[in-house]
Amino acid sequence: MIRNLLIISGAGLILAIVGIGGAFAVGGRDLARHDWTWVITDDESGDSGFTVERGQVSPDTTRTIEWTGGDRLAINIPADVVYDQQAETPGITISGAQNVVERVRFSNGRLTLDEAPRGDRSYVRWTRTGIRGWSETDALKIIIKAPSVKTFDLSGPTELKIRGYDQPSLDLTLTGSSDVRVQGRTDAVTVDVSGAGDARMDELIVDDAKVRVSGSGEVRVGPSGKAEVDVSGSGEVRLTRRPAELRQSVSGSGEVTED
Repeated sequence: MIRNLLIISGAGLILAIVGIGGAFAVGGRDLARHDWTWVITDDESGDSGFTVERGQVSPDTTRTIEWTGGDRLAINIPADVVYDQQAETPGITISGAQNVVERVRFSNGRLTLDEAPRGDRSYVRWTRTGIRGWSETDALKIIIKAPSVKTFDLSGPTELKIRGYDQPSLDLTLTGSSDVRVQGRTDAVTVDVSGAGDARMDELIVDDAKVRVSGSGEVRVGPSGKAEVDVSGSGEVRLTRRPAELRQSVSGSGEVTED
């Protein structure tokens, strides 16, 4: 949300400046030949301001991290992340803007992103066909290949896709605005969502499910055996299959529904 506000505010300022003098008065011929790109940099933590300057977009790059896998994976990074259990060669591949890729850290099964030295950066590009805005982290992609992760802990604006999952159990914890999509099979899944997270497991074949939602999060899961559901706040749990046994507790305006 903050990144989007920076882009909108910066674009508005740029348009206002250009509008005062007129697009072609400022540099119509140069714009016809070249794209114009502005860099919007968030000021230091605790400051509500930002700076706007002409600049260049950071080049794209790809980086690999050796990791043979483990039982647990924690992710606290604003990125699109794919976990592929069935891949033959384990490891982590990171691609995106060089300024961001170089700040990714992995230690003890945890992925994090170092703070930018000059603050978070967004871009506004003005071309002959229009204006486009984006954040440096928008293009950050991470592919994780490992055979045996059973516990995933997500925090912040992380988007995780789990492909080809095939383990006896799956444990998911989502904090903040994290999203997860799961494809595969397991005997039992445990999901704990705090905040506005979204867990979609329509494509997960599962026997038993234990789900807890606190806040405004949403969970979709289809257990065929036992389902234990606890909802507090305005969250929603949607059971995409009718379980053989259902125990539920709802407090607040949340709900449990069955397809």
